[in-house]
Amino acid sequence: MSNKVVFFLSTDKYSSPFDILILYDGGADVVVPCNNVSLEDTGSLVMDAMFPRGPKGIRDTTVFIGGKDIVKCEEILKLVKKTMFPPFEIAVAFDPAGSCTTSAALVAKVAQMTKVKLNSALSELKVVVLAGAGNVGSRAVHLFAKEGASVVIADVAVDLANKVAKKVNENIGADRVKVASLRGSDFVVHDLRVKDVVYSACEDADIVVSTGPPKVTTLTKDILSKFSKCKIVADINAVSPEGIEGIKATADGDEILPGIISIGPLSIGNVKLQTELKLVKEAINSKNGIFGYEEAFNFAKEIVGL
Repeated sequence: MSNKVVFFLSTDKYSSPFDILILYDGGADVVVPCNNVSLEDTGSLVMDAMFPRGPKGIRDTTVFIGGKDIVKCEEILKLVKKTMFPPFEIAVAFDPAGSCTTSAALVAKVAQMTKVKLNSALSELKVVVLAGAGNVGSRAVHLFAKEGASVVIADVAVDLANKVAKKVNENIGADRVKVASLRGSDFVVHDLRVKDVVYSACEDADIVVSTGPPKVTTLTKDILSKFSKCKIVADINAVSPEGIEGIKATADGDEILPGIISIGPLSIGNVKLQTELKLVKEAINSKNGIFGYEEAFNFAKEIVGL
């Protein structure tokens, strides 16, 4: 057996140290960062990785696609798929900016709490995803909807939210995703008008999750206290101020208000870390295949015991 080599195709100036460490912990002997990768570079890089070891040795070669430019990462993934052909097929792990594994961990933790605390299933509930048109949020929306939940994307980026909703509904073959406009809000919800908009979007939700950017509050505690149906809230933002006001970073089924349990970013992050480790391990030890957000979700569900 030859050394297990991972070529890290990154859209960033510098490859993520987080991902590099995960790749080594996941079984790589060597990680080769390829930074600032363009679409024009992708084909030749992949072909140079495909051929030297032959059809048998290719098993020990893996591609990891990452970086903050997620749209570009998706285009790179398409080119990687087009470039490979039998028997020269490399296993590919895809987790740009951690979006696949973070969304998988978020939905898996919510599904776990739904089962354990509510004795219910996502298919029976309504979920509102605050900032759901973003990179993590849009993938979470897809996973919630695929699990049968009724989903609302609540976002200021209405046009993008509508595109996400349309794409998800087409992919799952059902009309489960709607959009609630928060246009005019910057998500720092201290203005009364903004609070009214957020309340209207979430008032009849069973579950509210926040997938907004760091240091941005999407839901204040006083708005949350007015919800009549909400039973679970979850937040991926680990940088103060929290996305959902008052949520503890380590919350793992703790009550944030009477009758409302919470899942904090560190609890989600712990599952995310294990999920990414499992994702890259599977890719590194596989002859071929694409390991992305749906595969990550399956791993995350196993990790939380679903």
